[in-house]
Amino acid sequence: MEQTANAAMAEAQPVVSHAIEEFEDFDSVVRAHQRGIYRVLLALLHDTDTADALTQECFLKAYEHKSKFRGECSARTWLTRIAVNLARDHVKSRRWQFWRNLFHQSGDTAELPEPVAPQASPERALLAREQLVGVWSEVDKLPNQQRAVFVLRFVEEMSIEEIAEATFLRPGTVKAHLFRATGAVRERLKERKNR
Repeated sequence: MEQTANAAMAEAQPVVSHAIEEFEDFDSVVRAHQRGIYRVLLALLHDTDTADALTQECFLKAYEHKSKFRGECSARTWLTRIAVNLARDHVKSRRWQFWRNLFHQSGDTAELPEPVAPQASPERALLAREQLVGVWSEVDKLPNQQRAVFVLRFVEEMSIEEIAEATFLRPGTVKAHLFRATGAVRERLKERKNR
């Protein structure tokens, strides 16, 4: 039994050391993950300035605490966890809320991804963009945990396990939040369509 445990640890060691080595060249970590972290924060907060500022803060925190990174998860998951916590703290902060409300531009969809191929007809592109805006409008109404899980799953295409690690939730809880979130968004979109 002890030999099996030692063999498992020997196999896991290269994975852990590779993850830790990844942080040796921190500039490459930033280049590899900056856009993804920005997208997560933008999708959670819908404020380009705040997403940009918190992206920088995320990497600053990661750099300051890189010695604490044990390699038990991927760099992407660890950075996403930091970003989700920063977004959560941001929403709770009244000082930030004041500035967010002051500069928030409702209906700004400039940062949303293109919903259709560039060669699509203008009518199809407009219809798809309107549908995408409708989805994100409904996602904004979700409770914080459901919105975070929805964004990590559908924007960042993270697995249930990665989302669980990033949000400190159990995989079953992530699945439940995801089920409720997608159900609520679908139901609200049906209601919109029937009006």
